[in-house]
Amino acid sequence: MSARATQLKLELKKVQELYRKMQADQKALQQQLKEFKTQAGSFSDVVEQILPSIVSVYVMDWDTKQEISSGSGFFVSPDIIVTNYHVVEDIADEDYFYEADEVEQVLVETNDGKLRLAEVVFTGNVEEDLALLLISDFTFDPETGEQVESPQEHPPLELSFDVKVGDRVIAVGNPLGQFAASITQGIISAIREPDESEEVDDEDDDGVAEVKVLQTDAAINPGNSGGPLINMAGQVVGVNTWGWEDADSINLAIASVALDDFLAGFEETFEEDSQN
Repeated sequence: MSARATQLKLELKKVQELYRKMQADQKALQQQLKEFKTQAGSFSDVVEQILPSIVSVYVMDWDTKQEISSGSGFFVSPDIIVTNYHVVEDIADEDYFYEADEVEQVLVETNDGKLRLAEVVFTGNVEEDLALLLISDFTFDPETGEQVESPQEHPPLELSFDVKVGDRVIAVGNPLGQFAASITQGIISAIREPDESEEVDDEDDDGVAEVKVLQTDAAINPGNSGGPLINMAGQVVGVNTWGWEDADSINLAIASVALDDFLAGFEETFEEDSQN
């Protein structure tokens, strides 16, 4: 049993409290999905299709057992999750690649309500605002504190680079505590290339000037952060990043083409590390 798992077991009460919050969040999501079905027609089928691929991510201080930050993520392969770097920045440095003696772990809740540990294996820089997590083959039992081997392949979402202004999209993320509103719909209102996005950055130092971003009027709240922005075919066109409370309809997602480059960078780094 890993040190992190031992710590989880020793502080079972705290994890149980977090788990109860997760269960309440799941109920909130199901209720919202039920309401969404009556409002959005065929969009609800798309949401149900992709939900098994979406997770909640909880970054913990393993010494105090307090939650540091939280966000969403989604599978891009059967065991790799993508989320925002700003979700894990308190425990992982920029340009980080997994090292056996420097493992940073987070708590992940999959859509079936299971708790698993995941390791931060790759981060980019602030401008990319992306990070990759490797999920474990063990589920955590919140009643006993035990970890049970339970390998499971989660369905990865498909990326799409075909996106145009006016396309209908949905921002999806698992609900996180007080931020229960996690399914929002809208359109792509602008596509900003790296040099163009600097104009947006001048209003708030959000660090997306070096990657292609999508602007949408689909609200992106803290519960959506790190989750997918999807099209009508259930494909990922972007990674939800943030929205501005004081700027109407300015919500940003990192374009899937930037995510694809990020994943290629991870594969290249992994191959180089394997050869050394």
